Amino acid sequence: MEAETRSDLIRATVAYSVVAAILGILSFGSILTVGEIGSFLPYLPPNLSQAGVYVLFVPLLVGISFFYVATLIGALYEGLINRVIISGLYAGGFSSFIVVFMIIQPMNEPTQVAGYLFMGSFAVYFIYTIISVIADLRDQHYLRVISGALAIFIIVQVFVQLVNLYMITPGVPESEQITLIKEMLNIGFGVASGITLIGIFRNSKNVYLAQFGGIASNYFFVTALSLIGTLYLNFIGGRLTEVNPVIKQLSPYVEWTGIVIVGAFIFTVMRRGMDESMMVPTELGDWGKHVQDTSSTKGKQLKDFTKIIQEFVDKGQKERLIVKLFRFLNENRASEPEMGQCLKELMDYEDQKHPNFAKRGMSKRVDENNNERRMLVLNRTVQQINALGLGAYKSKRQNQLTEEIKEN
Repeated sequence: MEAETRSDLIRATVAYSVVAAILGILSFGSILTVGEIGSFLPYLPPNLSQAGVYVLFVPLLVGISFFYVATLIGALYEGLINRVIISGLYAGGFSSFIVVFMIIQPMNEPTQVAGYLFMGSFAVYFIYTIISVIADLRDQHYLRVISGALAIFIIVQVFVQLVNLYMITPGVPESEQITLIKEMLNIGFGVASGITLIGIFRNSKNVYLAQFGGIASNYFFVTALSLIGTLYLNFIGGRLTEVNPVIKQLSPYVEWTGIVIVGAFIFTVMRRGMDESMMVPTELGDWGKHVQDTSSTKGKQLKDFTKIIQEFVDKGQKERLIVKLFRFLNENRASEPEMGQCLKELMDYEDQKHPNFAKRGMSKRVDENNNERRMLVLNRTVQQINALGLGAYKSKRQNQLTEEIKEN
């Protein structure tokens, strides 16, 4: 561990320990009530004034603990998955103040249950986010789709439970309005959960199926559309009018809005499908890909060879270097097999990727290793070119090429 990182960890640990000790003592070692510190609060519910200050300080302590854990993980580990975890911990730190307060407050039992439900929802979303990132890294889109469908299904159950908590009174029959709300939530989210499974076909070779799969992979859009569609069907079927007759006056506007949305959706899908189906793929091969990627240099005199070499050695950008060497060999009348033999290793070279989750400092070592590998590949490529023995004029060009590479 680097000295600077160790110093930051020590400072963060000392600061967290001091703050945690103060909050812990005030929460469990004192007899202060919320009413006694009410002058420092923007709003104080009357039935909370006699509660201990722990109902405020414990949520604050939990939130600070999330931030401290995120700091530790950020200092000790790195990678894309690590960044996702840290973002989730920070989000958990901010939300935990409200959620933990809802759980430990003594005023309202339904609010305590709602706090547990919100905590569970956040945990589900956090787990889904990590699974989604892993699925993208492994190119396993189906894993993201299945986990997303399950997350939507679980969240709708949370919403239904919240309706039961705050809109149903024990011992009182359930009203028709509440029944309709619960049915629309179940149907809307259920349909959204099913539609998202179509996202598995996002990478399908069929253009139209791939379009529908791409749309289904947008979970927020699908969920919103499913809820609006459920609301619209209940409106057309007259269910909403039975619950609230005033809604019938909005009938013309709602109907035309639905027609316009459906028409725009169909037009967008058909247009994209036709555009992609009319495109004829060009099979250029590996070498053609490199030439195509560097088309901006076509016809130009690549004079700044030093910069081109530096791009490859420092950043791993090999395309312009390959084109430069290809033109050099072509001008010196090297045969195609000779050019392929000389440039094959350079064309096949790929940098070692940074780890998605590893100890801090691993990416730096990967960068250093990649830099060394690039230099070795470059030197071996030059040796291959020198071994061709392309003649007196060509030897002069080779020596110039070798000297420029050695200078870098």
